[in-house]
Amino acid sequence: MKPSGILLFFTSVFALLFTGAIFFPEHGLQIAGKLRLQFFSKKELFTPEANYYANISSILSQQKYITDSLLLAIADGHTEELIIPGANTDSLISSITRIEYPAHDSTVLWPLFRSLRNLSSSRQLIRIMHYGDSQIEDDRITSLLRNKLQSRFGGSGAGLVPVSQLYPYGYSMKQTSSANWNRFTGFGKLDTAIKHRRYGTLASYCTFAPQNRHAEQDTTTAWVKFSKSPHSYSNTKRFTQCRVFYSQNREPFLNELFQDNILVDADIVPATTRLKVIRWKLDAPGDNLKLTFKGTSSPEFYGIALDGQRGVAVDNIPLRGSSGLFFTRMDQQLMKEMFRELNVKCFILQFGGNFVPSGLHNFDGYENWFASQILQLKKLCPGASILVIGVADMSVKEKNRYITDPNVEKVRDALRNAAFNTGSAFWDMYKAMGGENSMPSWVFADPPLASGDFVHFKPLGAKTIAQMFYNAFILEYHRYENHARQITSNP
Repeated sequence: MKPSGILLFFTSVFALLFTGAIFFPEHGLQIAGKLRLQFFSKKELFTPEANYYANISSILSQQKYITDSLLLAIADGHTEELIIPGANTDSLISSITRIEYPAHDSTVLWPLFRSLRNLSSSRQLIRIMHYGDSQIEDDRITSLLRNKLQSRFGGSGAGLVPVSQLYPYGYSMKQTSSANWNRFTGFGKLDTAIKHRRYGTLASYCTFAPQNRHAEQDTTTAWVKFSKSPHSYSNTKRFTQCRVFYSQNREPFLNELFQDNILVDADIVPATTRLKVIRWKLDAPGDNLKLTFKGTSSPEFYGIALDGQRGVAVDNIPLRGSSGLFFTRMDQQLMKEMFRELNVKCFILQFGGNFVPSGLHNFDGYENWFASQILQLKKLCPGASILVIGVADMSVKEKNRYITDPNVEKVRDALRNAAFNTGSAFWDMYKAMGGENSMPSWVFADPPLASGDFVHFKPLGAKTIAQMFYNAFILEYHRYENHARQITSNP
């Protein structure tokens, strides 16, 4: 082709693109459903691309300077005396996303803080249950929070876990089990063959199936084994108490406990229809712990708690696909008994991500539903504090860039309103990570802090957001402790 022909070709193409940019609707053409045909605009054609993504560099760089001593100084109001090389104190203080309260009433968390402060004298084991969706799977976020709290207030172990995991886990503790376990969940798509609601505090229970389904009277053996993970914190590995929660065994069954492949205890458990607990106290957990169960029929197993005998236990309860609307569907008496046995002092509720892509435009219904769940928890576990964590930023692709899903802030606000309307605390994770269009900055960080789905944190990002939450939490604890000291010194 001659140069003049090439020039004419490119001129024609540019003219067509320019015409399309002028006349094509700015927000595209709706084809069908969520399918939208888009074209770049005249502004995008002639204006250099702006930086659409939030700048999170200062948020991330300041984290290494935020220490317990700084948080204590903030709570005491003595920050003017602090000199932090390489950092501005005022900037560090403003970078902390504070916990929010209904009508600014910070006393809603005081029952929990009081229990934490009194642990050295009460020598109790108290529990924080961290419920969430897939954002907290594999102990993400919870693991660092647990380690920080146990290092400060005492305690050990990974907390309450199901007998059989639905997905492979291994960050905090390696868990394997025999292949003949069945797991039933009280959230998501329910098994219509289950005619009761006894799912327990993990919203799931497990039973072992006969190895030969045509010989129901044959004895069946099932097992679960825990071993140390090289990735876990030292506190997680040092549990000294093991409890098995079960019910509904029609026949007696045998349970055995092995430590490092050595049988250390065995017992025949009588038939019962009530919630019961098998307990073992351990001098040390060893490298692995194995539990076996043998019987002609299986109980319903609601979980295994691996804890210390005092201090604080923190459970990681990920419920993939859940929006947190299941508590009112559970067997209330069973839930109440388990909460009492576990001595729960706080619920952390981290949901909402699965409601963002729902296609809804109004979330008043979700707000009311979620509030009803909080009220039910308050009824089942009187005196426990409740702290709601808002959704993270989630991105959708618009032309050649990623933007915040328009429903993120709506769901965040619905969760905040539900928390405030029920007298609960709220922490804004969306704000903490940078707000609008911040998720791409976490995805494109070096190293990456979030996954390419622009929804979930990677392990490093989960640790970062967990540290941010811990900073906000322990700052409020210091403020409470400062108030308690003043009351003690000025009776």
